[in-house]
Amino acid sequence: MKEGYLRWMALLGISLLAFTAFLDVTIVNTALPFIKRVFNAEILELQWVTNIYSMALTMTMVAVGRFADLFGRKRVFYIGVILFGLSALGAGFSPTIEVVILFRALQGLGASVLFVASASLISDTFPVKEHGKAIGIYSGITGLGLAVGPFSGGLLIEWLDWRWVFWINLPLILIGSLLCGYSLKLPPHPKAKVSIDWKGLVLIILGLGGSVYGIINAADLGFGSWITWSTLGGGILLLIFFIACEKKGKTPLLDLEIFQNKMVLLAMLSCSLAGVASFVFMFFDPLYLNILRHFSALQMGLLIAAIPLAQVIISFLFNPLQKWLGLPTLMLISVVTAFLAISGHFFIGPSTAIEILLIPFMLLGINWGLSNAGTIAIVNQVISKKKISLAIGSIFMIWNMAGSIFLAISSGIFHIKQNSFMEAFYAMVTFNAIFALLILLLTTLLVLRTHLKQR
Repeated sequence: MKEGYLRWMALLGISLLAFTAFLDVTIVNTALPFIKRVFNAEILELQWVTNIYSMALTMTMVAVGRFADLFGRKRVFYIGVILFGLSALGAGFSPTIEVVILFRALQGLGASVLFVASASLISDTFPVKEHGKAIGIYSGITGLGLAVGPFSGGLLIEWLDWRWVFWINLPLILIGSLLCGYSLKLPPHPKAKVSIDWKGLVLIILGLGGSVYGIINAADLGFGSWITWSTLGGGILLLIFFIACEKKGKTPLLDLEIFQNKMVLLAMLSCSLAGVASFVFMFFDPLYLNILRHFSALQMGLLIAAIPLAQVIISFLFNPLQKWLGLPTLMLISVVTAFLAISGHFFIGPSTAIEILLIPFMLLGINWGLSNAGTIAIVNQVISKKKISLAIGSIFMIWNMAGSIFLAISSGIFHIKQNSFMEAFYAMVTFNAIFALLILLLTTLLVLRTHLKQR
């Protein structure tokens, strides 16, 4: 009886600590217009507050997953908690936009650990028969972080200052740490000879970093810049070299076999589109509401909260939906809702009614919730337990990489089309809708093949 009680209390502590990283995604986006005003930042400069966070996630998630599997998920998880808390404190005290960006990078590294290790700790804490329920609760609680982010961000900015969107993490981290310290009881991580693929680690960090930075830089300096091509080209070459080395290595950082599973491919497609939808529109929607519609921080927060609120609802319904429809169908529904959400932004104008605005916002939330919970469920079903952290880190890396790249390109498109806000906005939406349609077609084909094989 006590063991079961401790399991659910541990889930609450793990989820609350992961909650802070999810909270940071939406609460900081709410503060972007005010950070822009305080530091007189340009749009292309402001995007680094979001993109440096996602770059850090992209560059480190695979390595974090590997380290968690090797050294113990609980130990690595606590390291991430400490790093995330200290960097949140520093971001709040930042005197310039450049210092904000620096601490956001460190927060991204801490969040990388929280995202990967927290999700994989579920398989260590719960028996297989309780995985679906635990994943739904975890996804729902972390989704609450997304949900309360815009609203609490609006309140904090209205009543205090934008810096409190970072400092609010500290008491939550303290409570979550106390809960985990009391209830998270796992057997000691088995001591074994650990062989780390240091060459692969360096190659993937530099390769991903160079590739993402090159595309982000192209939005600022253009594709005619030698800096763009040198970083982008160098990053791609390093990634090619990394994959070649991983195929031959005895203890590779990245196990390429996990990508041969069709269910994993479905999760990757869903997460790639979720990354685009969440990063791009959680960046541009607050700017639309503040700059064009002149909404206050509180009004803006309440409207944007529709996105994570839908994510919370779908997460708590995930377990029965999984049993009823199956994971392949849920992944297809996830992609369909993302496509409709992105396309729905074509119907947003300078005076669009609030009830119309809420439709694409809520569809984004459904996509986010199904992608997050579905990925964790798929990995727990089809990947061996000793590789769970690595698999989750690899798929979520794709989520953040796609988000970073498409936010950078979308910012560049928006910057070029500066005749009017709405003209630039629609050009950006068109680009993302084309990508969403492509992912929808690929996902549909893969789901049909999966169902035909099952018959």
